Amino acid sequence: MGNGQFRFAYFTPKYEETIAFYREGLEFPSIEAWDRTPDDRGTLFGAAAGVIEVLALPGSGQSDHLWDERPPQGAFMVIEVDQVESLYQCAVEKGLPIQRELKDQTWGHRSFCVREPNGLTLNFFGELESS
Repeated sequence: MGNGQFRFAYFTPKYEETIAFYREGLEFPSIEAWDRTPDDRGTLFGAAAGVIEVLALPGSGQSDHLWDERPPQGAFMVIEVDQVESLYQCAVEKGLPIQRELKDQTWGHRSFCVREPNGLTLNFFGELESS
């Protein structure tokens, strides 16, 4: 498969709010952004070894992309981070919508979940130290 890039991409009618969530709320690095027209805007955020691609939902209904206009259903992102405690504290301090508080999991992870503006759950985890 080579050294390709993994992206989780989705269209949102809440583009500005979603961009602020990732940029200011989670402090994810912005890799690239474009704003060619109101119907052609997007931002790429680095997330662990992958990329989250947030795209403005075209208002005209005309696009070369195939998409499902329903909010995300049954999907969630799982992102490994080096400092899960620090990220959790940052999320709490910024008032992000915590869906599940930080806790140790029986399978060896320490994790928490937040909900982003479109209803998508982001599960952040770090490996527990083995004793």
